[in-house]
Amino acid sequence: MNRLLVGLLGVGLVLGLKYYNRSSAAADVKAHLVQLCEGESGCVSAVEHHFDTCFEQAYKMGGRRQASHVESGELVQCLNTKGQKSYFALAN
Repeated sequence: MNRLLVGLLGVGLVLGLKYYNRSSAAADVKAHLVQLCEGESGCVSAVEHHFDTCFEQAYKMGGRRQASHVESGELVQCLNTKGQKSYFALAN
């Protein structure tokens, strides 16, 4: 019974950490995008309205052999499409 409890606590801790990292990454990326908008109201509005949906699509949780990450191309394309204007572009 103790092993089961320790195992469940371990799994809970790992999942909690993954979701905490996801939330932290979302806040950092959103703040950076708003900063890139440089006060342009249409750009800020697009980020405010569509960021959560686009981040959900672009964020990959990772797994045993791959770290979690944001597919920046997917995020930028989604924001531009939903905002109906090309506010962001990827640097090569």
